[in-house]
Amino acid sequence: MKRIVLALMILTLSLSIRGSAALAAQRQAPSRADDNFADPQDEILTIDHYVPHISTAFPNAGQLVRLFVRERVGRDRGPRRVVLMIQGATSPALTTYDLDYPGYSWMEFLAQAGFDVFAMDLQGYGLSPRPRMDDPCNTQPSQQALIIPHPLAQPCAPSYPYKMAIQSDWDEIDRIVDFARGFRRVDTVSILAWSRGGPRAGGYAAHHPEKVERLFLYSPALYSRFGPSNPPPLPEPGFLMQLQTISNFSSNWDTMVGCSNQFSPEVRAQVVRSQLKLDAAASAWGDGTIWRAPLQNTLWGWNAETARRLQMPTIIIRGDLDTQAPGPLQRDLFADLATSRKVFVTVACAGHQMVWENQHMILLNASAEWLRGGTFAGQVAGAFVVGTDGHVRPETNGGR
Repeated sequence: MKRIVLALMILTLSLSIRGSAALAAQRQAPSRADDNFADPQDEILTIDHYVPHISTAFPNAGQLVRLFVRERVGRDRGPRRVVLMIQGATSPALTTYDLDYPGYSWMEFLAQAGFDVFAMDLQGYGLSPRPRMDDPCNTQPSQQALIIPHPLAQPCAPSYPYKMAIQSDWDEIDRIVDFARGFRRVDTVSILAWSRGGPRAGGYAAHHPEKVERLFLYSPALYSRFGPSNPPPLPEPGFLMQLQTISNFSSNWDTMVGCSNQFSPEVRAQVVRSQLKLDAAASAWGDGTIWRAPLQNTLWGWNAETARRLQMPTIIIRGDLDTQAPGPLQRDLFADLATSRKVFVTVACAGHQMVWENQHMILLNASAEWLRGGTFAGQVAGAFVVGTDGHVRPETNGGR
């Protein structure tokens, strides 16, 4: 066992990429956002790591894989709070948190604010492995028409007829949390997560509270107060993979646009380019407008029992136009949190995609304040509304 641990430590160090020259030698992923890399003269460093992990995901359980992690940090790497960012359901970490568009890189913003920022791709996303997802037959049947006649000639049965499960997400998060703690010599990290990242980050924090300093939950999804605490028989029969298209992505976003000038079309176009670039294999399928993500995985342990175990300072922030992650369920989560240091924030004229909308700076500024000191607008607890002018006021009607 000691030899295995030592081997993994050595492999971790060898796969941590500390400059663009080393990156070019180590790179094996087919798609790469090279223009995001910091010049040696820039203030903020970009460091990509491929962290070894023994997979617990059912499609490749027991295999040694490399989890992609991007780090952004100031060149003066004195003591800094460490933040790990967890993705949502369909977008890779770099598209969500390090978008190559001026003013829209959340990672860069937090690095400039003095944090050491990590963002990871779970398996099935971005530059991490996508187990059994190269087989187009593992696309859910309702979407196979999108990739006929290329690469499918006709509909086909899946070669892997099961879902992923939340446990492997928690295991991968734990691997990267431990990597960041050891790499930066800190005892705890804060975790920031969006949408389906809510049960990923919240469930993980409930299992490992000693490793988590604070939680920042941006529109957390799928909370079920009376949902199961234990898994069903696993793996659960179902389908492994879903496809996203430019058309579906844009139309879903449009259902949550209720204000004029809510987002910039140029930003949306860059989001789409990033999605396609980070999935070169699927972007060659169908009409060239496709990217992949795991289908809804088997979920448990995101309920009142879990919420009562979350005693670290926690903020929930959402857009008032968000219909994708229902507000009432998020308020149930807020009420069930055991911590007395908890804040609920509603942002005007923002939807589920607030990170890419014109109100995104409210989100970014709130994250810096919360992750630094556990306050929002100077307050450690309460419910608040942020207007289009950025003015913060206490919520007076319970938000229902």
